[in-house]
Amino acid sequence: MPQSFSEVWYFPRAKKWYDLNLLAFDDVGVLTVSENGLEFKGKKHTLEISAIRSVSYGMYGRDFINHWVKVEYGDYPSLSVALFADGSALGWGGVLGGGTKRIYEAVKGIAAQPR
Repeated sequence: MPQSFSEVWYFPRAKKWYDLNLLAFDDVGVLTVSENGLEFKGKKHTLEISAIRSVSYGMYGRDFINHWVKVEYGDYPSLSVALFADGSALGWGGVLGGGTKRIYEAVKGIAAQPR
């Protein structure tokens, strides 16, 4: 059964220290995790991710407060990256509420399924 997460932050790569945009995210939207993959529908971006190669959880780039779910997908050697975090409560839902960890567990669960 698909799981949906609202107020999800999305970023297409880890932010570097020299990035001028101060926001931790590039878009906010709904992430749906199903047995077929991921679908993110934001205000600026829509992504459908099906060929998940790896999933990890941690701090990436210059964001030293929020944990992110890093999804590598596509075909080798040029994999694409998507980073997701729980953005509820201005980001504190992911930090204090464990929302990003729940996203990670859902995505990790489908990534482990044989294709």
